[in-house]
Amino acid sequence: MIALPLLLALAAPVPALPAPRFAVIVGSNTGAPGRPPLWFAEKDAERFRETLLELGEFSADRVTLLRGGDADRVRQVLAATEARMARARQAGERPLFLFYFSGHAGPGGMELGGERISFEELRERVSRSSADARVAIVDACEAGLLTQVKGASPAPALSFPLPSDETVRGTAFIASTAVGEAAQESAAIGGSFFTHHLEIALRGAADADGDGRVTLAEAFRYTAARTLAGTAATLGGPQHATYDFKMSGRGDVVLADLRRADARLVLPADPRAGFIIRGPMSMLAEVPGAAVAVTLALPAGRYTVERRSPEGRASTDLELDRGALLRLPPLAPTRYELARAKGGPKPGLLYAGAGIATLGLPAFGAAPAARLGVRKELGPVGLNVGLVYLARSVNDAGFRYDLDLMGGTAAVLYPLNAHRILVEVGPEVGYAYARQRLVDRRTFAAGVLSAGASLLVTAPAGPLRLGLSASLGAQRFRLDERTAVKPAGSLSLLALWGF
Repeated sequence: MIALPLLLALAAPVPALPAPRFAVIVGSNTGAPGRPPLWFAEKDAERFRETLLELGEFSADRVTLLRGGDADRVRQVLAATEARMARARQAGERPLFLFYFSGHAGPGGMELGGERISFEELRERVSRSSADARVAIVDACEAGLLTQVKGASPAPALSFPLPSDETVRGTAFIASTAVGEAAQESAAIGGSFFTHHLEIALRGAADADGDGRVTLAEAFRYTAARTLAGTAATLGGPQHATYDFKMSGRGDVVLADLRRADARLVLPADPRAGFIIRGPMSMLAEVPGAAVAVTLALPAGRYTVERRSPEGRASTDLELDRGALLRLPPLAPTRYELARAKGGPKPGLLYAGAGIATLGLPAFGAAPAARLGVRKELGPVGLNVGLVYLARSVNDAGFRYDLDLMGGTAAVLYPLNAHRILVEVGPEVGYAYARQRLVDRRTFAAGVLSAGASLLVTAPAGPLRLGLSASLGAQRFRLDERTAVKPAGSLSLLALWGF
């Protein structure tokens, strides 16, 4: 009676061990002699490694990163990794192998300084690996020779099955270009278009079904579409990612599990907008808005998130704590941002101009005045800080004197409209130093406090803007040994430079 259950237990299938994941990641800024060095290939490789370690269930001891180096060194690392995978397979494990290269390439293959590894050699090494699942990704010019795809591939609409980790068998080759195309870098995103979008895909932007996991199929669809969109208007022309899959089984290969993230940020459903996310360690993500919420897996730290849409831009700063799941609050552009979308002024304006001003003194009239200053947006309002200088000779019923005044003003402005011709108004305060010099050379001086309202109207004029500045209020100063309050005003024409 005891033997039967025991025999059944011994006959029961032994569950397969978790699939160990191995990766060889190569980045080389240096290509064949005569090639200009790349700016970001080695950085791309480093960032891709960090993403795999953070989200892809790759352990650091099974991921080898090579920066530069030569072809023989890459071959040695591939051979050593293959030996480790063979031992894992003998122990009953079913390894997954991933190879990544970022650098120069040509018809002769991947370039590492003056040496090359041909695409044929890479295909052979990957295809005969003892790993059950084998994935090779090459981000380089002419990488389409790896996939043997010429011209554009309908990547955004492709549909292909990929097996799950438990049943996966076969190879997947992914190239950042088609045959005859150049892989392009961008200083604005600090890397190549393809690898940048691949990293963002793995961080959750490609999670089309919202299950918290990014598969190889999802990652490729997203990366191919975003790379094509990002390069469509460049001098190098559109860049088409290509693929060649020979696999069997069910499901998809999972490359990233968002639950492993240091922290997570949820972008709201917002199909008309796009989001630019800047964070620690040069973290930069450009994510198009989607019809459903998108969860991004990000390192903990402080971030600036900018929302861009046809009606303007809006941004916010936020702190992602370790383990946090934070939902991005709704972002709407201010009137300044709405105005900029219609040709309004830049966030900062330097200006210089001239006009007239009055102090409300008897027979003073209007004096010529010069102005210098800066207007800077601070969220929904603008801060206008300026310097003013005026001078005038006065004849008050035979009492003659010269008066000059130097002072500063500060105004908090609010935009009344949201157009290319912008109208701003708000309270203004100031302080100045006035000096009176009589005909007999006697001199009197006094401080002048002012308060009132300020108006600023600016309009585009070629590379500059032209403006009209006006103020109306009162000034307080000592006059004939007594404190006096007099009406004051100014009107100036300005030339403004945006920054």
